[in-house]
Amino acid sequence: MSLHYIYPITNSRGLGKVIYFSGLMFPVVVTPSIFGEPILTAQPFYFLEQLEAVVRMEFKTESDLPPAKSRGHLEKIFEYVIDNYLFAYSKKHPSSKLTSKLTEFRFWEENPDDHYFKYDGRISECLVLDTLNDDSIIDCKDANHPSKEVWYDWCLFKNYASGIHEEYVTKLKEAMRHNVLVKTKDRSSLGTGEQNLPIIKTQSSPLTLDQVEMFECIRPVQKFPEKAKCLIHRGTESSSNFEVPVEAIATTSYYNPELLSYYFCALRDHSPLAQFRNFFNVVEFFFEDDSTSKERKQLEAVIRWVTTAEDLMRIIQSLPSAIITRIAQKRTASNGAVISALTLNAADIITEFSNRLYEIRCACVHSKQKRKGQKTLRFVPATSDEEIIWDELPMIQWLAAKCIEKQTSPSDSLNA
Repeated sequence: MSLHYIYPITNSRGLGKVIYFSGLMFPVVVTPSIFGEPILTAQPFYFLEQLEAVVRMEFKTESDLPPAKSRGHLEKIFEYVIDNYLFAYSKKHPSSKLTSKLTEFRFWEENPDDHYFKYDGRISECLVLDTLNDDSIIDCKDANHPSKEVWYDWCLFKNYASGIHEEYVTKLKEAMRHNVLVKTKDRSSLGTGEQNLPIIKTQSSPLTLDQVEMFECIRPVQKFPEKAKCLIHRGTESSSNFEVPVEAIATTSYYNPELLSYYFCALRDHSPLAQFRNFFNVVEFFFEDDSTSKERKQLEAVIRWVTTAEDLMRIIQSLPSAIITRIAQKRTASNGAVISALTLNAADIITEFSNRLYEIRCACVHSKQKRKGQKTLRFVPATSDEEIIWDELPMIQWLAAKCIEKQTSPSDSLNA
C-alpha cells in the first residue's frame, strides 16, 4: 500500500493550478486543496481563486522513503526537498511567495484508536467507526440504519450530511440558471429598453466540494502530458471532471538549507523591511570580515562574484517603468533623510548599485536617531518608508537568488 504525505505551504491562496516538480530525491506535486476537514462548514461551491494549496508526496513502500533517523528528521528532509523545488519555482516566478515556512498550522494527526475525529478546523468532532471492517464493533444502529452494514461512510455523520449537502448544491445550481426580463428607462447602468439578464454571474466556474476533493487523486508519481491543462478526475468519465492549468518544473540542484531558510523567510513575511533584511542576510553570508569599514567593499565583491554589469542592467531595465523612474531619483525617508538616486548611466553600475544597496541596508538594519550629531538615514515600519523598500525588493531578491545558486549542497546534506 502506497504511503501518502501532505505538506501545507504558505502564501498559496489563489494558485489555481497544478505544479509537478521532478528531478530531486523524489517528485512532488502541488495542488489546490481544502483545509480543515469541512463538514458543518462545507460550502456548496468553491473557487480556485480562493483555494490554498498543498504539496503531495507518495512512496510505494516504506523502503522507498528517504533514509531518516526519526520522524522529525524525515520531515526536515521533506521540507528541504520542497524548498529546493520552490526555489526553482521562485526563480521562474519571482512574484510568487510560495514557501514551506508555515505561518499557520492547518493539519493535525488523529489517533486511529479514537472513536471521535476532529473536523471543521478541529471545532467539531464526529463519531468515526469502521462498521464494515472493524470486527470489534458488534453492532451500530439508529432509526435509519438498522444494522452496522447499512452505514456506507465510517464518519457516521456523513451518512446524513452528504445527502443534505448534495440537495443544497442541486437547488443552488437550479437557482443560478435563472434569467430575468428587465425593462428600464434612463437608468445609468442599463439605459432604456428591455434586457434578459442572468440573475447571478461568476468570474470563474464554481467547483463543488466533490470536485475540489478530486485534487486528492493527483499523484506525484504520475506523468503529466505536455499540455497546458490537466484533467481533474477520479479515473472515469464524468460531468464533474474539469481542467486546470498545469506546470512542470524539473531541477537537479540542491542548495544550502540555511540560505534557503533566509530566502523563504523573506517571502513569508509581509513587512518589506523584514523581507529586505532576510534577502540581504543571504548576500551577507558571503562576507568574510566583520569590519564595518570593509562591509561596503565586501558587498561590491559579492555582487561582482555572482553577476556581471550587463546582467545587472538587464534586471534593472526589466523592472516596471514606474519603479525605474523612482529608483533613479533621490527619495526622502520619513525622518527627512535622503536616499541616493541610482545613476543608471554610471561608468560602473556595479559600484553604483552596491554603494546605494549598502546605504539602504544600513537604513533597514539600524535605528539610530543621529550619528556624530547628524541625522541618519533609517527606515521605520511606516507606510511611506515601506513604499520605498517595495521598489528595492525585486533587485535584492534577484541578488539573493544569484548568491544561493553559488552555494550548492550534496543531496544528502540533511542525512548526516
